[in-house]
Amino acid sequence: MKKYSILIAVVLCGASVLANAAQPSAQTVFDQIKMLEGNWHSTKGKTTVNYALMAKGSTIVETWTMSPTRQSMTVYTMDGERMLATHYCPQGNAPRLVLGKTDEDGSHHFEFLDGANLQKIDGSHEHAFWIRLDLPDHLARSETYIANGAVYDPANDAGEAESFERVR
Repeated sequence: MKKYSILIAVVLCGASVLANAAQPSAQTVFDQIKMLEGNWHSTKGKTTVNYALMAKGSTIVETWTMSPTRQSMTVYTMDGERMLATHYCPQGNAPRLVLGKTDEDGSHHFEFLDGANLQKIDGSHEHAFWIRLDLPDHLARSETYIANGAVYDPANDAGEAESFERVR
C-alpha cells in the first residue's frame, strides 16, 4: 500500500511540473502581443482596435474605438518577470491587471491586481480579460466587468468573446 501511495504522489508531482512547464513566460506572451501591431476590426460590429509599439518596443498601446466619441486604451508593459496591463476606461478608472495563466487553446488570462479611481460605489471596472492570438490575421478577446467593491467569482464570469480580423 505504501508503495502505491508513493507512486501516486510521484505521478501527481510530475503532472504538476508538466502543467507548469507548459505555461509560456510573460516575456513570451508580451512578444506575441507585439505581433498584433497594426489595425484590427470586429467581425460583428463597428469596434476597431489599434496596437502600437512605444518606448523602443517596451510598451504596447492597445486603443479601442467603439464609436467616434467612445474610446478606451490598455497599456501592456513588463514588470520584471510579470506582464501588466493597465486599462484606461471611458468610466474614468484605470484597473491594473497581471498575466495569470494561459489555457491549452492559447488564451492568455489577465487578472485584477489593483487600480485607480475605483471608489465610486455605482461604478464598475474591468476585472479580468483574456486574449487569444490566432496570428497572423485573427484574435479574440473577452472582458469581464464587475461593480466596484464587488467580489469577483470566476465561476460566474460572463465575459463574451469578440473576434477581430487584421485590416489589410
